[in-house]
Formats: sequence, structure tokens, C-alpha cells
Amino acid sequence: MIRGKTVFKCDNCGHKFIGIDAELGATVLTAPVKCPKCGSYHTYPPSFFGLNKSIYKKIWEGMDRAE
Repeated sequence: MIRGKTVFKCDNCGHKFIGIDAELGATVLTAPVKCPKCGSYHTYPPSFFGLNKSIYKKIWEGMDRAE
């Protein structure tokens, strides 16, 4: 389901951008989107305490294995 738009940060190049906020696998998490600057899918919506990055590292590992 698409919930609107949100800010993303790319883990590879650090670029911040606005992208579509779509749920990831019927969870509260947001699906990573492609970074417009470097093309990486290692993106996440940043949080205050950096918790999202640790959660998204596991998601990226699964995405990388699927390629």
C-alpha cells in the first residue's frame, strides 16, 4: 500500500531525497527505493536514534542475496 511520500537517506552516498512511502511486506516498515544520485537501493527513512538503519541493514542483505 502506498502511504504518501517520505524522506529517504542513501547509505552508500548519504544523499537525502523524497520518495514514495510504500509498505514493505504488509509491515509498518517502508520499502527501500532507488537513490536518484547513485542508483543504490540501500536507502532508508532516517529516524532520531538511528534505529532504522540497523533494521534496514537486514533488509538490504536479503535484497542483495536475491539479486
